[in-house]
Amino acid sequence: MDIKRLTRGELSAGGAAILLMIVSVIPLWGTVSLGDGQGGFDGQSELDSENSFSLWEAGVFGLLPRLAVLIGLATLVLILVRAAGATWAIPSVVYLALGVSATLLMLMGLAVGPAVEGMAVLPFQIEVTRGPLLYAGAVLCAVILFGGWLHLRSEDTDDFGNRSAAPPPM
Repeated sequence: MDIKRLTRGELSAGGAAILLMIVSVIPLWGTVSLGDGQGGFDGQSELDSENSFSLWEAGVFGLLPRLAVLIGLATLVLILVRAAGATWAIPSVVYLALGVSATLLMLMGLAVGPAVEGMAVLPFQIEVTRGPLLYAGAVLCAVILFGGWLHLRSEDTDDFGNRSAAPPPM
């Protein structure tokens, strides 16, 4: 595997995709709070339980953020294939399209939020909120998009970042 074959855009997109894979299993994508709805002293609930969950917990998030992470995985696989010495060139537009789709899916997942918002079940109040890693996932998908854009711009540059001159007119 030759990392030197990769452009700065591929390196940044690959790094963001790796981080996205790691944070998808950390249980800080949201919290589920359970209260009794009665309130104790100073508005505190007498029964208060809070649990965090990861992106892959069943029934919490819809399909949108999960698809964004899987698209990040596809981007990482393409970058690793290129680093491994694939003889065929991957068009830069592919990285850009994967970055755009992952970013849009994650932003839509952020806007929609968890599949279960707040609800009252008999005497208990259940609240599901967005966690910090949902926002971080959106930022990482945007970095994948930025890496695709950087790779697209670097196609017509040399090893030192200088733009190649246009061919002389005929």
